[in-house]
Amino acid sequence: MAVSRRIGHAIHAFDTVDSTQAVLARLAGDGAAEGTVVTARHQTAGRGRRGRQWWDTPGESVLMSVLLQPSLPTAQAPQLSLVAGLAVAEALAAAAGVAAQIRWPNDVLVGGRKVCGVLPEAVSRGDGRIGHVLLGIGINVDQSEFPPDLRHAATSLRLVTGTAHDQRQLLAAVLDALDRRYGEWLAGGFAELREEWRRWTSTLGERVRTGDGREGVAVDVDETGALLVDAGLDGLTRVVSQVGPAAS
Repeated sequence: MAVSRRIGHAIHAFDTVDSTQAVLARLAGDGAAEGTVVTARHQTAGRGRRGRQWWDTPGESVLMSVLLQPSLPTAQAPQLSLVAGLAVAEALAAAAGVAAQIRWPNDVLVGGRKVCGVLPEAVSRGDGRIGHVLLGIGINVDQSEFPPDLRHAATSLRLVTGTAHDQRQLLAAVLDALDRRYGEWLAGGFAELREEWRRWTSTLGERVRTGDGREGVAVDVDETGALLVDAGLDGLTRVVSQVGPAAS
């Protein structure tokens, strides 16, 4: 018997929106079902992590937001960055033939440059559990150039492979991978995905900066998805990713 699909059963496709996160927040407020997806060819007010603006040119990116409603403690919401990063890396390998790597907590890189960003935003219930999560994913697909302030850090599938890519096929691959990995996370938590995530990451072994400004070497992630950093003190420093509040 086929397992019913959680993610991608309803897709709302737009040409231009303020942000897919904002559109999905409105749909969530109107009672949209888990797994509802919003896509757009262009965002006029796209958001990245820590309030940064997400830059895109019309029609050159896969831009989506996915509504998730896991009935779990809000403290587990940051793990969805890692779940989504794993799904995107796998989808890029399968659909575009690129060797992607995950940079903890929420970027996907190709050749050391950012090709995808993940933005989870959560609404909490009064009992400390997740009401819903707006999971934003932006993938640079067909850009041939970037603004000067992004050129050193960003890339696109076209720049990496030299060819254009079918965005509908790429969207389908990401939703398929996310549907599978999200189901595994619901069943077993991040511990279920930890070994696979390690295989795809570029972060372990790199020097990173902790939240209090110290530098150290990232040596592992624990079963909650927190980054373990050797900063030269007794034991390891545990760094936890944060999830911003979603519009309700």
